[in-house]
Amino acid sequence: MSGVSDPIHITPIGGLGEVGRNMMVIEHDDVRLVIDCGIGFPHGDDRGLGVDIYLPDVRALKGRPVDAVLITHAHDDHVAALAHLIRSGTPIGRMISLPFTTAMVEAKLSEHDLPLPPLQTVAPGEQIKIGSITVEFIRVSHSIPDPAAIALTTNLGTIVLTGDYKLDATGQDLKRQVDRKRLTAFGDAGVIAMLGDSTNAQLPGRTPSEATTIDPINDVIDEAQGRVVLTSFSSQIDRIDHAVRAADRTGRQVMLLGRSVRRNVKIAERLKEMAPPNLPTLGRRDIAGVKALVVCTGSQAEEFAVLGRASRGEHPDLNLGNGDTIVFASRPVPGNEGPVEEMQNMLRMRGARVITHHDAAIHVSGHARADEIVDMIRMLRPTSVIPVHGEPQMLEAQAELAIQNGVAADNVHVGSNGDVIEVDQNGLRLVDQINAIAIPAGSDGLPLEAGEPG
Repeated sequence: MSGVSDPIHITPIGGLGEVGRNMMVIEHDDVRLVIDCGIGFPHGDDRGLGVDIYLPDVRALKGRPVDAVLITHAHDDHVAALAHLIRSGTPIGRMISLPFTTAMVEAKLSEHDLPLPPLQTVAPGEQIKIGSITVEFIRVSHSIPDPAAIALTTNLGTIVLTGDYKLDATGQDLKRQVDRKRLTAFGDAGVIAMLGDSTNAQLPGRTPSEATTIDPINDVIDEAQGRVVLTSFSSQIDRIDHAVRAADRTGRQVMLLGRSVRRNVKIAERLKEMAPPNLPTLGRRDIAGVKALVVCTGSQAEEFAVLGRASRGEHPDLNLGNGDTIVFASRPVPGNEGPVEEMQNMLRMRGARVITHHDAAIHVSGHARADEIVDMIRMLRPTSVIPVHGEPQMLEAQAELAIQNGVAADNVHVGSNGDVIEVDQNGLRLVDQINAIAIPAGSDGLPLEAGEPG
């Protein structure tokens, strides 16, 4: 490698010490990249105080141009603050992602009256040159189509951000499997730093495959006598597809309730990520007394989502009661257990039967457990590790796994949002700390504090 390069600086704006609000800034030579820009959710004492979401503090960018925003996948904790970033006036050269992610981002941003930067769709393995950095998206497995790890190759070496991932290797579509060969090739060439998903680092073993939910979901739908109402994250296309296929097998017609679930399924069908139901889809007022499958929003007890309104008897098209089976094909996000349990009890009081992951194996995580994280470390063999995407104990658990598997303790950084970390072939150093607070916002995505961009 020739020439003199500036150091690589990595600055997490969100996602460290928390689950959600993921945003990372990477600077090298004259190139400035942002990886993801997502929201966080209030819990505990913050709920019910007018705070609906938390935004990353984009003031940390100081309005300086960003060459590109690289997007690992389309979950809200990675993309739902992109409008906030655009509103800040920060010049953005382009946004780059895999096809399903691009389609989701375009749909989400179209809801805002904003001038959009160019959206560039790439394929896994395609190399994109941004100044002195070569970018490559690597296929991984997660609970949404088209998740990716991102490799950034510089004159000083390669940095790999794993994105949210698990190492699911069952007989699903190859698009749902991790490209171990490519990850190992980067490890063979030399990875100077890995920024790794820490969510399940405390859990031993391996996360079960998404394929393990197919039969339990089919059984629950097959055994139900009346209507089935299934809720999950609206971007969990495979889970929704399992339910639709079960409806096909049991002769149920399908109804999609909730704007985001209709939008996401439409995108997935257009991109061949799932097939439409065999029977015609039901209209909004066609389900009273019908043995149907209703797929709806509201798995996290969001106040104005379909299931939240139905649990209070306020939804015009979904009056729940005796004979209905409500299937929660998801788990509450950390800190949200109380509101979800309260809503489930309200549904029971209305006479509905409630099925959760405690009753049947209808949910699996999209994040790697300890053995998979060790596999990732062994494939990449990084000089340095920066645990990301997790609460402090999760970050510490991944740090311990890295040290146990050959990474020098001095080259493992359990950090905080706002850390400025310098990385090269020899290791990493904390060189500065900037202000990067969580910005409270309302349901419209606009900050609640005066003087914030938006």
